[in-house]
Amino acid sequence: MSRSEVRAVVGPQVAALTLVRALMGGALEKKGLEQTVDQAAGRRGVREGLLHMSEWARGADLRTGIVPVVCSLGRTAVAGLSITQNGDPAAVAEWLEIQARTVREQPVSLTVEYPADSVVVDVAAVFAEELHESGEADPAALEARDRRAAELVVAWARPGAAMRDHVELLLCAGWFAAVMLAHAFRFDGARMQEYVESHARALILAGRR
Repeated sequence: MSRSEVRAVVGPQVAALTLVRALMGGALEKKGLEQTVDQAAGRRGVREGLLHMSEWARGADLRTGIVPVVCSLGRTAVAGLSITQNGDPAAVAEWLEIQARTVREQPVSLTVEYPADSVVVDVAAVFAEELHESGEADPAALEARDRRAAELVVAWARPGAAMRDHVELLLCAGWFAAVMLAHAFRFDGARMQEYVESHARALILAGRR
């Protein structure tokens, strides 16, 4: 891969981990997403991180900007879920299926007409299929899953509602990934922080080569 191709792959992954890092405090404290965002005003680093993400997301292109980050967050959530399910692909798939059904059966919120939880779980389910594979990843299969996940996100997003939908997509996907990792690390904040930051450092170094 060329340097530009590597950066195109690494960038969304770093953005995803940055968002997880901003939200992990609330996940570790077992708070909800809304409460975590509301309390970000009192945490300077978190507040600035979420504000920057929101400003960027509102003007970002759905396919080239938002989708790659959502896909990376989906894979991160699956990695955490795989740990909690002892690496059992069938257990991961079953958990996601139950979660998807639970989300869809919830009554529509009067304040959030189009919650992104359902599409976030669906995206994670696409990438959970990778757990069934062994050996070296098939580039064609990876690309096909990325396309399927992208189409799910594009189908969910409403035309003309980018300012709201883009932010909600990233927050929901980031929160799902943060919660899955919190469970994977048994709510050990130090271990989770080391995992997130070490992966981010490795990605940043890869992007500079």
